[in-house]
Amino acid sequence: MKIPKWFKKGNLAPGILNSAIMGLVLLVVLFQLYAELIPTAQDAGDSLCNSGAPLGGLFAGTSVVFVIIMAALIILVVRAFLPSGK
Repeated sequence: MKIPKWFKKGNLAPGILNSAIMGLVLLVVLFQLYAELIPTAQDAGDSLCNSGAPLGGLFAGTSVVFVIIMAALIILVVRAFLPSGK
């Protein structure tokens, strides 16, 4: 495993610190946004399911659609923090 130059020198470049802080702030904002929007969407899905709409059960609060949405969030967050490989 190759050790980065900035780690060998014992100092951090300002760009690395700015990227780390911005990444943490964006991560917190993203999770706060999901925490506000998902319960509202689940309530709307429950209303749709109770109305008797065709395929309304797919959008119920405990359905597969919301599991897919939450899994996609985790996958995107993990993929964003992995090295790009360039």
